[in-house]
Formats: sequence, C-alpha cells, structure tokens
Amino acid sequence: MIGCNVKSFKTTCLESSKTISEVKYKYIPEGYSPAIIEKIYGRLEDLQKVFSVRNFKQNKIDFNCNENVLYDDKNDIFYAQGKNDERKFYYLYSDDIYEKKLSYKGTQNIKDIKRINLNDPKKYLLLYNKEYEKDDNYEVTYNYYGSGTGHVYTFHQRGNEFDEYTYEYEKDNNFIAYKNGALWKESSTFYEDGIEESTITQHIISESYQFDRKNRPFLKESRFTDHDKTCNCKEGYVTKIEFWLNNKCQQEYILE
Repeated sequence: MIGCNVKSFKTTCLESSKTISEVKYKYIPEGYSPAIIEKIYGRLEDLQKVFSVRNFKQNKIDFNCNENVLYDDKNDIFYAQGKNDERKFYYLYSDDIYEKKLSYKGTQNIKDIKRINLNDPKKYLLLYNKEYEKDDNYEVTYNYYGSGTGHVYTFHQRGNEFDEYTYEYEKDNNFIAYKNGALWKESSTFYEDGIEESTITQHIISESYQFDRKNRPFLKESRFTDHDKTCNCKEGYVTKIEFWLNNKCQQEYILE
C-alpha cells in the first residue's frame, strides 16, 4: 500500500512551485497503520516512480495531464498516450538469463529485439529505420540494460527524428542520464531520521537528431514537442519522494 511506505510524493516545475503530480494524505498516523489518502493525481510518468501495477489497480487516480492511461493485460503494464493519439503500441521484453535484458515499445509488432554492440559510437545506425522516416506515426523505443544495473542505452525514433539516452550509475541507486549528450535527468538520495528522501530532476531537452544529406546527424528542434500547458513545465520537473525506512503497516516487535 502506498500509505505504508511512501511518506510524501510531489512533482513540481523546475522553474516554479506549480504542482504536476502528488499524493495527498488526509492523515499520517504516528504508529503502524496506513496513511489515509485524500487524492492521487498527475502524470503517469511521475506516479510510476512509486506506484506498482497493483497500486494503480487498487487506487483511484486522477490522470489530469492530457493523457489517456491504458492497461496492457498481456504484459501487465500501464502506459500513457496523448488523448488524441489513436495509434496502437506493442511491447516486447527479453529477459534471457544468458543475455542482458532488453525491452521495446513501438508501433511495429516486431518479433525480436535487435542486439547491438553498446560500445559502438554509431549504434544508432543499426536501430534507425529509414523506411519509415516519412511516416510521423512511426515510433519505436529500444531499451538496453546492464548486468545488475538499470538502463544503459535507450534509442527512440519518431518519423525522421531520433534520440539517444545514456546513463551513469552511482551508489544508493543514484544516477545521471543524458539525452543527445545533454544533461537530462539526475537522481540523488539521502537518509535521515528513519526516512529515505529521493530527488529526481528532469530537464527539458527539446532538440532531436535528424540526418543531413550526407547521412550525418545534427540537432534540431523537435516537431513532436508537446505544447499543452496542462502539465508541461518550461524548464523541467523536480520529483521529491520520502520513503519510510520501516513499513508503517507492519507491526513493530520489541525483543526482550
């Protein structure tokens, strides 16, 4: 239960105090019982930082950010699309014990995820699909994971634009992520008085790669930037989460 391990959760704009996503509590008890939730609202992208599929099924959530939140029963996941986006997305996962974990989301119903050399500086050429670069409805995301870590490399293409994401990991699950070489997201955590506080900062990087006539990538303002002001921030987002180190719904035993 969210009220048992999450003390507070809020996403605000980097440039202001405008709240985008939040878990609001009516009451937080001092003892070992769940906090009483008043309202949960915001973007799926933010709420997924603390909510599991089970949490989404059990709680009433107001997704108020111009997105439709859908459930894929085949893969047991929730995902979001723009309210006017009628495209169908497919998911594919590979978690073979002999291979590094891979995942895919895209408008193409593929059967296998492409294996690439993550040390290749031009690996984007293996993933970019020229056949669909004039089709703005075409969109794919490939995620590559490292052994014992999270994402190592992500490739995203829509139409004739593509993005590359790379990740660096530190202790306590802290990380720094880059989008097209620019600082995109960073996470930091500290512990105090029985609470773990995590801060995740995400910057707006509006430029994506395109190819010039000589097949060289260059950065240009993306045509697919969402300009809806409901939940968008100009500079970026800051998510602050406080976790109870001891689950507040588990009875405390005192050993004599």
